[in-house]
Amino acid sequence: MKKTLILSLAAAALFQATAFAAQFTDIHGHWAEVSINALAGRGIVNGITETEFQPEGNVTRAQYLKMIMEATGIEPGTVREGECLDADGRDWYAPYLQAALDIGIIPENMITGYRADVEYEVDDNGTATSSKVVYRGAFNGDLPITREEMAVLTQFCYQYTRTVVTDSRKEVDLAIAEGFTDSDSISDWAKASVSQAVSNRFIEGMDDGSFKPKENATRAQAAMIVHRVLNS
Repeated sequence: MKKTLILSLAAAALFQATAFAAQFTDIHGHWAEVSINALAGRGIVNGITETEFQPEGNVTRAQYLKMIMEATGIEPGTVREGECLDADGRDWYAPYLQAALDIGIIPENMITGYRADVEYEVDDNGTATSSKVVYRGAFNGDLPITREEMAVLTQFCYQYTRTVVTDSRKEVDLAIAEGFTDSDSISDWAKASVSQAVSNRFIEGMDDGSFKPKENATRAQAAMIVHRVLNS
């Protein structure tokens, strides 16, 4: 009886997830349909409405940070007010941003006016009793994420949970980014991550041989990449 109940509950959960994912009426036949449904079933993505996903719409920096952290098993942190850049406890993504800052998976280049200050608490004798890192600057989580930024966050999160790629591998991988017809448009700080993400088959270029690094990523592209990371 107990085993039957467990199986029934599992089947019910699967049915609910599938039913939820199937509510999106604007992704039927879309190249990312399988990925979108898979992530929706796991609660990693939501629609714009109950029936609309808007696969060609923009995805924000904050939304993608949450998606890729969940896909790689990186837990959100506890927000420390005044220490989380331009986010605070009222921002839904602040716990993810706080954790990302603490473990170093957001490059400084994605933070406007970045500064990490170490602040000390001292006793009456002037002896430091504790210290903390206060992050200054702006992450601008509500801005659309670009394709090169998406590649960077993907690779930083992926590498954090796995063995870090060696320097020699990074040097070899740069040739991949430089092979795109618009490689000069890829930021220098993003080239290694773009190369590695392409090598890992997480992201790919356009049909015309370009990468379009500064183009805003779509919700469908983000879903496809996160799904690939989950299956890696």
